[in-house]
Amino acid sequence: MAGGKQTPRQKMINLMYLIFIAMLALNMSKEVLAAFGIMNEKLETSNIKTTESNNAFLGSLETKASEDAAKYEKLYQNAQQIKAMS
Repeated sequence: MAGGKQTPRQKMINLMYLIFIAMLALNMSKEVLAAFGIMNEKLETSNIKTTESNNAFLGSLETKASEDAAKYEKLYQNAQQIKAMS
């Protein structure tokens, strides 16, 4: 690895190690793949709940802005801008 010339035997050993590592990487267990599926489902559920919560908050802020425009109108406009950016 220090830059010297490798013998054909050493080249073959290095190639065998690369193939071995590739075979290990391809041989993922079902549990590992299932864990990725579970994480995906949980993240999707979390995204849905967060979106619903944000929409409820925005609706509440809209109601307050219509009731007390002097206090909440600026906050409501900022929230609308943030929603537009996301």
